[in-house]
Amino acid sequence: MSSNKNKAALLIMKHTHDEQLLQDVFEAFRQFAIKIQQEDDDEAAWLLSQCSDDVEVQTILKEMTPMMLHVLDGIGKLGAANGIMLSSRFGFPKGTVSKVTKRLAALGLIAIETLPGNKKELHFRITKMGETIYRLHERLDEQIKLGAVRFSADYSPEQLIFVRDFMQKLNASSFVRNDE
Repeated sequence: MSSNKNKAALLIMKHTHDEQLLQDVFEAFRQFAIKIQQEDDDEAAWLLSQCSDDVEVQTILKEMTPMMLHVLDGIGKLGAANGIMLSSRFGFPKGTVSKVTKRLAALGLIAIETLPGNKKELHFRITKMGETIYRLHERLDEQIKLGAVRFSADYSPEQLIFVRDFMQKLNASSFVRNDE
């Protein structure tokens, strides 16, 4: 039955494409995923190179994951935040925020506070060391934006609009589930 569903889905596709072209597109996706992983390593190396004289910051950075940097960045941008704010504003899953904020607090990058009379709702505030790493991460973001501007200079606004729309649709889709 499932096989028949798949065949029916293929029949209602808007366009049919050459199989080699589809293989090339999927290979480009695979290569892009690998590049994203390599970029994480490049970003970590850049961050470490910017604080080569501060062993304490380097030690903490070596323990941080990209997600930890993103959550710290979110807290830095908001000033003070709770898990729901971080989750809704930046699209982080709530469970991830909970796990990551515990690790950030253990590293001394954020303080976790409760509101008077409400011990359940936790608020996160960046510490002095967290501020140092947050500012360093902001400099990395500026570096990345400059690189993106240089890269996109070869493309027309229409081409960039197509890429934006394509990426938004790609991010909203799944190749595993039968999303439409």
